Amino acid sequence: MSTRRRRAANGRSSIYEDESGVWNGWVSMGHDENDNPVRRHVRGKTCRDVSERVAELEKQRSDTVGLAASNAKATVGEWFDEWLTIIKRTRKPRTWSTYDSLIRTHCEQLRKTSMHRLTVRQIDDLLDHVATTVSPRRASNLHRTLRACLNLAMKRGRLPANPCRYAAVPRVIEHEIEPLRLTEVRLLLAAAAEVRNTARWSVALALGLRQGEALALRWSDIDLDAATLQVRRQVQRLGWEHGCRETKPDHRGASCPLRHGGGLVFEETKSRAGRRVVALPGQLVSQLREQRRSQAVERLAAGPAWIEQDLVFAQPDGKPIDGRADSRAWKALLKKAGVRDARLHDARHTNATLLLAQGVDGRVVMAILGWSQAVLLTRYQHVIDSMRYEAAAKVGAAIWG
Repeated sequence: MSTRRRRAANGRSSIYEDESGVWNGWVSMGHDENDNPVRRHVRGKTCRDVSERVAELEKQRSDTVGLAASNAKATVGEWFDEWLTIIKRTRKPRTWSTYDSLIRTHCEQLRKTSMHRLTVRQIDDLLDHVATTVSPRRASNLHRTLRACLNLAMKRGRLPANPCRYAAVPRVIEHEIEPLRLTEVRLLLAAAAEVRNTARWSVALALGLRQGEALALRWSDIDLDAATLQVRRQVQRLGWEHGCRETKPDHRGASCPLRHGGGLVFEETKSRAGRRVVALPGQLVSQLREQRRSQAVERLAAGPAWIEQDLVFAQPDGKPIDGRADSRAWKALLKKAGVRDARLHDARHTNATLLLAQGVDGRVVMAILGWSQAVLLTRYQHVIDSMRYEAAAKVGAAIWG
């Protein structure tokens, strides 16, 4: 049987029937990194079958404009490594470290998969496994990270579609906020008067500052005469990175003799809303004046060992306080005051609740706490609802007596 072939110009697809009666299709997919042409071949029993498959390849080529054709063999793991290198230039170290940890810890099973063979089912199974073995919230964070990672792959022509877009994300159950009661707040502040850095806990409960923001406060940020405080930065602990050249080192980054990039660092606040000026209650102004006097005594006692960083809350030698030590001090304060167990971040929730309960406008609460999204107010709906009932009762009393 003679071969029937539809001739095509250079770079165009071709379909033909060979001597054995099998239909063949060739599609030009572009060029590889060395500028060599790369073509894909399909076979079928009928011209129609091959034509449909050729059309699919042409669509894939159209969806991946700018992609080197050899990238069809690239693996998901190779893209993970490339993506982490790209975003390290634009993300804060703590954010990048979180992305790196999520992918390194949970995505090993995807690394050898070809980019063009990555499916929604694989993403579904991965998220379900993480939600079951770790937590739904962890799975939700992983989904957001993978979605951002693969979105960039699409923009750069490495992937025709993002499977994360259609994945089933495990539902995260938001637990009801349990702020400290006013009586508990007073017990805590009474107990704090007997410990070092007394004002640290007043700042947490009366101003609602995040832990990193409070530990990064400097005296230059505070105007005690004007009773104002500026939030400009936060202190964070970064994980150590390996300095050795081993591909798979048998030790942690913190144990690496050539480690770098870790420890406590000062960073700008997370968002523009986080950079804010907060008014100070008169009682807190007095506590901060006492804090400055106490710190001056510690500075004299430390002598040459004192490391001046202008921090409001510091270790006895002037160094920054580690967040883990700060959290342990909070737990000790709860125990000393005889107050139920609570997270340090619950002090921030407590401040938000107290502000709303006092009738402070939601927009003002957002400005005080450094929120950039009004949706965060919905977490305090129970407080807002109680205020509505109180307002209705006042209206009723005014009308009917």
